[in-house]
Amino acid sequence: MESFLQNASSLFFNSSLLTTPKISHYQVRFSVPYNHKPRTRTTFILSMAHTPAVEQHRVIIPNKHGENLVGILHESGSREIVILCHGFRSSKQTNTLVNLAAALENARLSSFRFDFAGNGESDGSFQYGYYWREAEDLRAVIQHFHESNRGVSAIVGHSKGTKHEENYVVSGKEPESAHHYLSLMAIGAGGGVVLLYASKYHDIRTVVNLSGRYDLKVGIEERLGKDHLERIKKDGFIDVERSGNFEYRVTLDSLMDRLDTNMHEACLQIDKECRVLTVHGSSDKVVPVEDASKFAKIIPNHKLHIIEGADHSFTGHKDELASVVVNFIKETLHQDKARQQKIIITKKNDSKLVGILHESGTEEIVILCHGLRSTKEVTIMINLASALENAGVSSFRFDFSGNGESDGSFEFGHYWREVDDLHDVIQHFHRANRIVTAIIGHSKGGGVVLLYASKYHDIKTVINISGRYDLKAGIEERLGKDYLERIRKDGFIDVMRSGSFDYRVTLESLMDRLDTNMHEACLQIDKECR
Repeated sequence: MESFLQNASSLFFNSSLLTTPKISHYQVRFSVPYNHKPRTRTTFILSMAHTPAVEQHRVIIPNKHGENLVGILHESGSREIVILCHGFRSSKQTNTLVNLAAALENARLSSFRFDFAGNGESDGSFQYGYYWREAEDLRAVIQHFHESNRGVSAIVGHSKGTKHEENYVVSGKEPESAHHYLSLMAIGAGGGVVLLYASKYHDIRTVVNLSGRYDLKVGIEERLGKDHLERIKKDGFIDVERSGNFEYRVTLDSLMDRLDTNMHEACLQIDKECRVLTVHGSSDKVVPVEDASKFAKIIPNHKLHIIEGADHSFTGHKDELASVVVNFIKETLHQDKARQQKIIITKKNDSKLVGILHESGTEEIVILCHGLRSTKEVTIMINLASALENAGVSSFRFDFSGNGESDGSFEFGHYWREVDDLHDVIQHFHRANRIVTAIIGHSKGGGVVLLYASKYHDIKTVINISGRYDLKAGIEERLGKDYLERIRKDGFIDVMRSGSFDYRVTLESLMDRLDTNMHEACLQIDKECR
């Protein structure tokens, strides 16, 4: 996806297309939309008491290493969801995350707090460092919700220690001061992970960094001793103990991973359109408040909030923390929605096509077309619109007739009817003095944009994503070997999904598909059309 978006962006700009740059016990299940093909993952039924109108689901998501990540989804009914990330040697059950999830519930915002691999209930062994690996865990979580047609509106990460009063020992050495063992507890992760994620992936527009550390080289000597590098290179590891018991092992590989993680360079890669909030306590003895100011200096679209008197865990300041974070997320959601308008386009037969305009202020606009049995809300359409926004390009994603919110009944085939829908959309924006610079289609939508270009010659840039060349292919696998005999006898074939009726294929709609010749159509596309 990232590579495709870069190529698409290059095409737009290099082509000189732009002239302007319940309170009771219950059981719940997590449902998957009809057009979602999930990777292997399990969602357990959870029975619990909860706040009115808020459901909690225990969700398990595999990461790319095949490890199961366990989390709690606080379902408030909003399509948007906020992902909450814990810190070093912590878990989704930490008070900070539980309190934030409750505050988001009160604001009617859904959230998901989960355990990184090797922490809490998630699979894997704990690893010191490995910030980028945790960024990939976060990626797996975000993709899970995107594939479930949820919009991840924000990611929140907290650098948090655990029980400060408990004493830590490093390889048999007692800490020299209370500050030393307190610091041992808080080699912050969550705040740094969300920033690293934003530097590598550019699909989340709101990031909240709570007490994150700026320089990951700082504090290691105090924790592991002045000779830590010599010892770890000799032995290959350093064991950290607590109250005389083994707690965790720092390996040379994991230590070097931390030392090689450059927060400064990563933060320079965060998009200027990504809004970052850093919250830090003025009395933080684990990660100094000065780190927050350093983030503020280099992240382009940054807001800094210092909570006076707050420590690293915001003890005694939970309400202020929750207020600041929730208000920031609500404000950014409002800004995003202000730039998204629901547009209803009336066709000649008075039926309605419904779409979402992502307004970036440009005269130019890109039209996004979904695939078979899909909608404008499918992840790829949303991600494309978001990427175009980040590039300063307006876009419009809409539902073809019989799909999503648009009028009509779903029809198998009828590619040319969808071409007419697309034509109505383009004409609408032409009448509004907008310039349609490109049309993009995915799967069946990819075929539709090519057919459009073969019939109309007013769009000079067409992008076909995973479109099918031979429309006769794939039908037998979907409808069965004897589909022609059956449909000619009965006039239709009903397609079932999990034992339930999904949609009907009529003889007329089938023949429409079989008679649509992509090869001949593509020969009619102007040579000037890219």
